[in-house]
Amino acid sequence: MSAETRDSLDPAAVARLEPLELVARTLVEGFLKGHHFSAAKGASIEFAEHRPYAAGDDVRRVDWKAFGKTDRFYLKEYEDETNVRATMIVDASGSMAFGTAGITKARYAACLAAGIGYLLLAQRDAVGLAVAGAALRRYLPPKATARHLRGIFDALDAERAEGPTLLAACIHRVAERLRRRSLVVIVSDFLDDPREVVTAIAHLRHRHADVLAFHVLDPAEAEFPFKEWALFQDSEDPSARLRIDARQIRDVYLENLAEHLDVLRKGCAALEADYSVLTTRKPFDAALAAALDARSRRTK
Repeated sequence: MSAETRDSLDPAAVARLEPLELVARTLVEGFLKGHHFSAAKGASIEFAEHRPYAAGDDVRRVDWKAFGKTDRFYLKEYEDETNVRATMIVDASGSMAFGTAGITKARYAACLAAGIGYLLLAQRDAVGLAVAGAALRRYLPPKATARHLRGIFDALDAERAEGPTLLAACIHRVAERLRRRSLVVIVSDFLDDPREVVTAIAHLRHRHADVLAFHVLDPAEAEFPFKEWALFQDSEDPSARLRIDARQIRDVYLENLAEHLDVLRKGCAALEADYSVLTTRKPFDAALAAALDARSRRTK
């Protein structure tokens, strides 16, 4: 991968891009260039609502306006012709506002979701969004149009990371809405009871959904580099503060974190759900590659 492409996918650099539609296009174009891979099947993202005409197709479905603009024949694509109905569950609770690597977990999650949504629509999958916090704050059902994806970008831009986490409950709410042939992408820091989260993912699998779970951590959360007395504040409850000697609790903290991750990892593995731990330093191309590889294994 060229230095130019690698820099464009650096999380801290991407965090400075606005709006999310630009972020998504930058991520996907950089990813495709760097990996010499195209996720699109035929039509480009600009024609996500259409597909090229093929011999034998009903000419009554030709979009003549598109023909006038492009001098090519396209058929209007209806929602039930999409490959997969995908829903992205993006955590917007208060803990996602934390960030020490030039980008918050919330911004990293929004950028990652935007790139995945762009890729999915490019291959004619319908894409939806569920924003999770103390409740399911927003739900946009999957659709396979570029206009709908722009609405998802706008929704992600409008959300603010605040309030407590009830991720498992939000996943259950999404599971209840699913139809067949679903893909659910979860982007969260998973600061909820891990066993309850695994139970919620089991609900998704019971509803015949493939699951890609991205566990987003800030490097400080993953490494706990603190070495002095410090004041720690609960990002989801500002009144909860504790001044402690970080050196004395580091081993216990890392042990508890490892146990938390292990419950999620083993639970997802048992359910045949794909689970990846990312820090906000991880380049987006690596995260996107993991998503596509996991999905390709499931669709073979």
